[in-house]
Amino acid sequence: MIEFDRVSLALGSFRLNDVSLRIGKGDYYFIVGPSGAGKTVLLEAIAGLHRPESGRVLLRGEEITALPPEMRKVALVYQDYSLFPNMRVIENVSYGLRVQGMRKKEARAEVAPLLERFGIAHLANRYPGTLSGGEQQRVALARAVAVKPDILLLDEPLSALDPVTQEKFIADLKRLHREDGLTVVQVSHSRREAHLLATWMAVIIDGALVDEGEAGVVLNAPRSREVASFVGVENILDGTVTANEDGLATVDVGGLVFEAVTDAAAGEEVTLCIRADDVVLAVGNDRRTSARNRMSRTVVSVAENGPVAEVRVDAGVMLTAVLTRRSVQELGLVPGASVTLSVKATAIHVIHSSS
Repeated sequence: MIEFDRVSLALGSFRLNDVSLRIGKGDYYFIVGPSGAGKTVLLEAIAGLHRPESGRVLLRGEEITALPPEMRKVALVYQDYSLFPNMRVIENVSYGLRVQGMRKKEARAEVAPLLERFGIAHLANRYPGTLSGGEQQRVALARAVAVKPDILLLDEPLSALDPVTQEKFIADLKRLHREDGLTVVQVSHSRREAHLLATWMAVIIDGALVDEGEAGVVLNAPRSREVASFVGVENILDGTVTANEDGLATVDVGGLVFEAVTDAAAGEEVTLCIRADDVVLAVGNDRRTSARNRMSRTVVSVAENGPVAEVRVDAGVMLTAVLTRRSVQELGLVPGASVTLSVKATAIHVIHSSS
């Protein structure tokens, strides 16, 4: 639907470098990356707020590089909501329709179902300054949807919300995407939001596109060590392949040996990526596992985080496992406890040195 073909642009000292990507119709497309990476600049370029100095922007196969924002049928919602403080909620939500020439009475009637849908009908005559963050976000989203855009652009929509409100708003976004079939492009720092919402995603670092693909692939099979670190792979280990027999490689990680499924050849430097929830811990003599990587080690720390806990194990290198709090209690996992750690060879993602 939207395509960037080798787009570059400069804003002050920042530069977006030679970015090519494609956002398909109906995608929930996430743009993630560290602060200052260029995520919002990319979002604004989609909206037409920045004109590339080189490259092309296409919509449905037609070039729109010079097309002004109002002609692109996109709606952009910033993280600060950008509501008009001197307008009531009903006026804010119907504003876009009024700009398009709709009469006041007709515009209000048009947006009335949206107010009900987003649970803000009772706020219709309130001013933005009297609303909570979550209420303001719903108003901003309703205003964006009211003009029936082809593409909805969201700039960190959840960053200013408390955890409970975030959960409710994530449900709103899921429903909007599912029921309306709307193409959504969301900028975010949050890997968790990407896990919950994204169908496709791009990773931007220092103005360059460093990974793109289906969300599950980018999150679980990142293209580089840099991407693996950003998308939150808990265990990233550098090693050397010592042997490979029929696609099952033996990898030496500082004297610790792992087996992993890969075509990497003997002598090749590789990076192993192991998600914490693929690290299985057991105590005692329980040997019920088909995992090829199995070792007896010692718990270093246990850090609880809500219903789960991160358990760090000294295996010669530090490895992190994630278990439920109940499992931690049942297994008696405390610093100094002896455990058997196992990881299946198929659960290890291998990044080649040339990646």
